[in-house]
Amino acid sequence: MSNNSLLLVDPNFKADASVNCHLLLKITNDSFSYAIINKESDEINVIFDKQGCEDIEQDLKFAFETDAHLAQSYGAIKAAIHTSNFIFIPDEWFDQENLSVYTKFMGSERKIYTKHHDELGFNTLFSLDEKVEEKLPENTVVYPQSSPLLALSGHLSGDALLVDFTATSFNVLFIKDKKITFQNHYEAENAEEFNYFLLLIIEQLGLTESVAVYLQGIINEDDEYYSTLLKYFNNLYFFFPAGKQNSELLADMPKHYFSGLLALDLCE
Repeated sequence: MSNNSLLLVDPNFKADASVNCHLLLKITNDSFSYAIINKESDEINVIFDKQGCEDIEQDLKFAFETDAHLAQSYGAIKAAIHTSNFIFIPDEWFDQENLSVYTKFMGSERKIYTKHHDELGFNTLFSLDEKVEEKLPENTVVYPQSSPLLALSGHLSGDALLVDFTATSFNVLFIKDKKITFQNHYEAENAEEFNYFLLLIIEQLGLTESVAVYLQGIINEDDEYYSTLLKYFNNLYFFFPAGKQNSELLADMPKHYFSGLLALDLCE
């Protein structure tokens, strides 16, 4: 295991119990993580996380060839995958029978996937990198990287900015008047680049210092990204919504590290 990866395993987890579990995969442009959740006990049995992936396709290939946890049979496999080819379509404008009309807005001629967000009133249309997609098991249900954030939006109250970090990128969701107003993904190698994109977001959305900002993923109070946020916002919160999942594995870990990954199990 490389020094930029983490593997936590419940010592009581038995591989032959995997059919009662869900496998959750979070694949970003620069990271790969997974969780195994026992759906009978709601226990988190395994957590794996690798940051700073220089070649996500090769990392996926290697993982599925060598990791025994990924070779098991699961009750369900869900994967949230980074893609720059996505659009949101309101329900009233959406034509399920004629998806080809949206191709020109996608920036890609690949297969179009759709996810309907019942409570939010819109659909996400997206396409995936074939080289990443082909590494996944055949029965994997795929989602765009934004889906876990959308699933968590119901846990936020008032106007709120939700930011999910990897080591070198971040995903943003903004809710205003109980509606999804903005969602996007950015790559930021350092605090200076993060500051640039943050100022752009603040200007575009007209954010004030009083807006609640919820943080999840790879961020801590003592890092430069957190200090950058403090320059513009007064209300910062590490975000780990209460849910059914429980695990001794996370007892000594910052629980917000895995909020986005675990939220994938909320996606339908």
